Amino acid sequence: MTVASIGLVGAVIYYLNDHRNQALMRKTALIMRLYAPFMSTEFQEADIKVIMLNVKDYSEFKDKYGPYPGEHPMHIVFRSVVAFFEAMGMLLKKKLLDVDLVYELFVVYQRWEKLWPIIRDLRKELGFSEYMNNFEYLYEETQKYAYRWREAAST
Repeated sequence: MTVASIGLVGAVIYYLNDHRNQALMRKTALIMRLYAPFMSTEFQEADIKVIMLNVKDYSEFKDKYGPYPGEHPMHIVFRSVVAFFEAMGMLLKKKLLDVDLVYELFVVYQRWEKLWPIIRDLRKELGFSEYMNNFEYLYEETQKYAYRWREAAST
């Protein structure tokens, strides 16, 4: 192999490594930009209300807070939380986030499992089967990651 060939191979390896590192840095910066509003007092207050929500499905939600969408404060809380996780799911689907960071920083399953009965029924009520499908994708991917992580930890 000539000196020029060795230099070219070295340059390609350097470029690929640098490109990978820059992509990782961009993903890390994005997740941290998402984490800031997630930890804001306003979002945390909404999030706690969602976590503490005591309804079994949309019918019960509607009986308590009126039909969705509406102006009841719980509708605004609901919308804030599901929109945040819907956006994260879309970013994950577009490979702009890494599932391991999402899993470790955001407790997605807690929100999804609480809200799924409402979302499921809203899909029917609104006639929109894709309603919050990116939030669902986010949940599924973080659950797959959790399973792989537990499997690896047990071996």
